[in-house]
Amino acid sequence: MRLLLLLLALVMPLAAQAQAPVVHTSTYVDVPGSEPRERMVDILRMTVNVRFEPEKALVKGTVTHVFRALREQVDSIEFDAIKITIKQATLGGRPVRTRSTDTTVIVYCEPRMRWDQQDSIVFAYEATPRKGIYFIGWNDPSKRMRRQIWTQGQAIDNRHWIPMYDEMNDKMITETITTFDSTYAVLSNGTRYKVTSNSDGTKTWYYTMTKPHASYLLMLAIGNYAITERRSASGVPLRLYSYPEHPERIEPTYRMSVESMDFLEREIGIPYPWESYSQVPVADYIFGAMENTTATIFGDFLHTDERGWLDRSYVGTNVHELTHQWFGDYITGRSGKSIWLQESFATFYPHLFTRETVGEDAYQWSRRGMHRSAHAAAEKDRLPIVHPSSGSARIYPKGASVIDMMRYTFGEQSVRRVIQHYLRKHPYTTVETNDLYLAFQDTLGLSPKWFFDQWLYQGGEPHYRISTRLGAMQTEKGVGTTTLVDIEQIHQIDELTGVFSMPVVLEVHYTDRTKDSVRVMVNQQRMLVEVPNPNNKVPAFVLFDPGSYILKRVTFERSWDARMAQLQNAPLMIDRYDALETFRGDTSRSAERRAMIAGVLSRETFHALRSEAAQQAIELAQKGIPEAWELVKRGLTDKALEVRSATLGALPTIPQQLRETVVGMLRDTSYAVIQSALTKLATSFPADKSILAAVKGVRGPHERVRITRLEIEATWNDDAGAVKELADLCGPGWEFITRQNAMQALRRVGTVTPLAAENMLLAVLSTNTRLAGVAQSVLNGLCEQPRLKSIVSTVAKTMQLNEIQRDTLAQYLR
Repeated sequence: MRLLLLLLALVMPLAAQAQAPVVHTSTYVDVPGSEPRERMVDILRMTVNVRFEPEKALVKGTVTHVFRALREQVDSIEFDAIKITIKQATLGGRPVRTRSTDTTVIVYCEPRMRWDQQDSIVFAYEATPRKGIYFIGWNDPSKRMRRQIWTQGQAIDNRHWIPMYDEMNDKMITETITTFDSTYAVLSNGTRYKVTSNSDGTKTWYYTMTKPHASYLLMLAIGNYAITERRSASGVPLRLYSYPEHPERIEPTYRMSVESMDFLEREIGIPYPWESYSQVPVADYIFGAMENTTATIFGDFLHTDERGWLDRSYVGTNVHELTHQWFGDYITGRSGKSIWLQESFATFYPHLFTRETVGEDAYQWSRRGMHRSAHAAAEKDRLPIVHPSSGSARIYPKGASVIDMMRYTFGEQSVRRVIQHYLRKHPYTTVETNDLYLAFQDTLGLSPKWFFDQWLYQGGEPHYRISTRLGAMQTEKGVGTTTLVDIEQIHQIDELTGVFSMPVVLEVHYTDRTKDSVRVMVNQQRMLVEVPNPNNKVPAFVLFDPGSYILKRVTFERSWDARMAQLQNAPLMIDRYDALETFRGDTSRSAERRAMIAGVLSRETFHALRSEAAQQAIELAQKGIPEAWELVKRGLTDKALEVRSATLGALPTIPQQLRETVVGMLRDTSYAVIQSALTKLATSFPADKSILAAVKGVRGPHERVRITRLEIEATWNDDAGAVKELADLCGPGWEFITRQNAMQALRRVGTVTPLAAENMLLAVLSTNTRLAGVAQSVLNGLCEQPRLKSIVSTVAKTMQLNEIQRDTLAQYLR
């Protein structure tokens, strides 16, 4: 292999600029105040003892902080406490002077404490928080909603119900003592070491951790649950909480739970770092799931039966949260700039788990999904991953892509050793990006500054423009041929994004189905790479980074024949997919393209290729090629749910020739497909009541099919009964996704009743911000009509509201 470098004068200052020194605890785009919070003491142990009055959303508790002084003199200690009333405070068992604000409680140490001196502070307190802890269903007049109490500490919300030091840069052993109605189950972190029965019909549950963890990971979940126990191959107890009335949901929800624990222990190479692992579903959960140490909470919208599992599986979330028990709980980022060390790893390992459980094609498709998310974020800005405001697309999929590229660049086994060393060196402590960087030095003797600079401390992604041509080369047999690949980096190059250096594989595939390949370090803004062809074979197509391991954009103009050859003969699924994607919008050679699509639908086993082919068939059909409708029909009746869903979703309306096929989809195994088919049929064939009759009685998760049917009935027939049902579905007796769906349906219908208005106003007052946001948006839209605004205002004025609630609803009271 020979490299012919095209050294352009313009490249040199830019390349030099990209190599500017960087300190590996910071970032090229720093933010003042983003360093870890300063503190006066190290909290060693926190014991929380609580009771609740759930109808009042009232917390009554005491919390004991055992701590060690970190400064030469400590005259005051600040604890986070959002609108918490401190009833009593003691320091070392003696009353102590304190001062409270809306956000803190300050304890004055008299006399001053000295270095390493240990003591304890006890607060007796009350709180009625709107964050951190949530009281679900206790004031539902319909009595349909589950009654639960659960917590959500991340990022800094436990301070709303416990006066505490609430930052990720301190770790402590926690203990929770919870007294509640004996008919309920209580789950918290660590080991439950005692349960006592009390004379008033309550029980007290005692849980304790044996190793320190960050305070945001402290949790409680209270509700009615059945518990199924399984064990991993290494003997770790897995406690799976479920709703007693739905035993059919246990297996689908927790599918692959044991396998994921076994996989992670084997792949990470560090035993599970805690004594047990529990998972518990909760109602009205505001996120997807939360990796509280030893006890993950997840939204019960993921607690599904076999049929619901088809549309929304818990498997990926399950592996993500379990990975956090190592990355996030065992080791914890020191500040917001380090959060990628938690979320990126917890996104990467589910990606890797896909390869083991679903196969190589799904693994490549998972990588493509991560890359697309990162590119979407880059449309807005080019912030680095190591940045407190980098955004979820960077700390989740882009960061996972970077870990994926570490393995591609340095070798899977090498990076596995690095990660094991990194974890073993920092057990139960906090870390930052430089700790991972140093693990490369300690383990492999490498200093991958260039890799960390361009992918973590700087922003942006490379964009390569590729062109190829044939050349000549001298061989032992005389003059031979070679393929010259011209590579140019055409992304914006400045102080934030430099010229990227990455090892890239180039493959030249020949018409006889053989290939030549080279792996070269592409580290110049423009360079020419030679791929020898000593046997003078005829090139069919060229692959730049086969398998698409590198996060990048590529502009590569190729002939029809080269793209077709790649589609038919590239060994990897993702390279065949990329070839197929280039035919989108191609209006030439329609007959060949139709045959190409038919071939993909027949021979490709992975759903993504067939989905793309079916969508391109729609494109052909809409351009007046009637034979293409038969190809679309094949997509609609494909065995894979993903293909049926993608094909149906790509149809703006249903043509008459596909009507019966789509009507048949009203009996699909997927509720999502049924809902989509119902919506499109109603749009395409208005007033056809047989469509509605076909789904009578079908509800689906979150009443999604039922709500769609009611919306159509209300729109077609001005059906008062349908509107009444939708109004009820907006109410507090239903979980929040159902309420959101019903509210949005009424917004599209363009009506509101007094009951619906009241339920929407109650939703605006909810502590569930996802629900409140949708409710407010819907109400604002409805109130654009004076008649509907009058209904909402009249209802609002009849509601009994406290001062805070009146302020929240002020715009509707006018």
